[in-house]
Amino acid sequence: MMNNEVLSNLQAFEVTHFKIETLKITSDALRNNPLKDPFVRYNPLLVPKSQGPWPVVFVLGGFSGNAPFYFNGKFNEQNAVQGIDQACARGEAPEALYVFVDALSTWGGSQFLNSAAVGNYEDYIIQEIVPALKKHYDVSKKSSDWCVMGGSSGGYGALHLASKHPDIFSVVAAVAPDSFFEASLLPDLYQALPFWEKYQSGLRALEELRNGRLMKNRNWHSLLNAFGMSACYAAQGEHGDFKYPLDTKTGEKIPAIWNEFLEKDPLHFLAKRAVHLKKLNAIYLDVGTKDNFNLQYGTRQISALLKGHQISHDFVEFDGNHFDIGERRPEVWKWLTVCFRR
Repeated sequence: MMNNEVLSNLQAFEVTHFKIETLKITSDALRNNPLKDPFVRYNPLLVPKSQGPWPVVFVLGGFSGNAPFYFNGKFNEQNAVQGIDQACARGEAPEALYVFVDALSTWGGSQFLNSAAVGNYEDYIIQEIVPALKKHYDVSKKSSDWCVMGGSSGGYGALHLASKHPDIFSVVAAVAPDSFFEASLLPDLYQALPFWEKYQSGLRALEELRNGRLMKNRNWHSLLNAFGMSACYAAQGEHGDFKYPLDTKTGEKIPAIWNEFLEKDPLHFLAKRAVHLKKLNAIYLDVGTKDNFNLQYGTRQISALLKGHQISHDFVEFDGNHFDIGERRPEVWKWLTVCFRR
């Protein structure tokens, strides 16, 4: 006998402890974004089958990725969503409402902040997704039950959002977060400098991205990172243009523009938000000792900054590189399980 069932949501695999639902946001914050990226966004959710109120975990994706992609199937291995479900069965992940934030932009990411050259992604998360969850789901009202987590650019976004909005997220987990731009971002900015000398404009670089020529370069990801981060950190005007922090002839930093970048570096903005950081309930940092973008140095400095302000946190280094950070998610889930039981 055939036993067929029509599901209301797209679902390609079985999950035991959760229902898969989608939070659709028609975003006023993103409606007039300069890149003309979609302002209707679809945020997949893992909704516990147990009784609420539930803790909430915001999952942020890395650069050139997007958290909803975590629902994609993988060959010969489980994906992140299946991993959460199975870890929950073992008591190694919390029964929480998991929100996989849709924040992809034409440049490959948004850093989860407001940028006149990319869009108001911080407002989209704080002013639209958060209230929608509180309205439609039985979620905890305690900030100590709200976590924001991510790796790489997602780790950057987690630190930014939690340190700016501790009344919403008082639990934060960041794996290899973008930081210490001198070591992590500057190399790609130099790789892209000859192209910037040719383009002389963020809008021209954007045109080259859209017509596909930018992606034909062998070092296309470095170019995308350099120009995408410039759009996030040093917007110019309201039409998607941005400034570049290096002199095209000498390669020297342009102090005024480089300072705009540094203001967005966690090493700088976390130091200014120490009062907010002290309000956080739990902080987790994790990084590989062989990170391809030198993020172990920035993460160590973040830990030292927290220690300097006598802010309790957990800091783990693992023997691996930047492309191993997906394997660190189970460690975050275990840590969260303990946090939410306190």
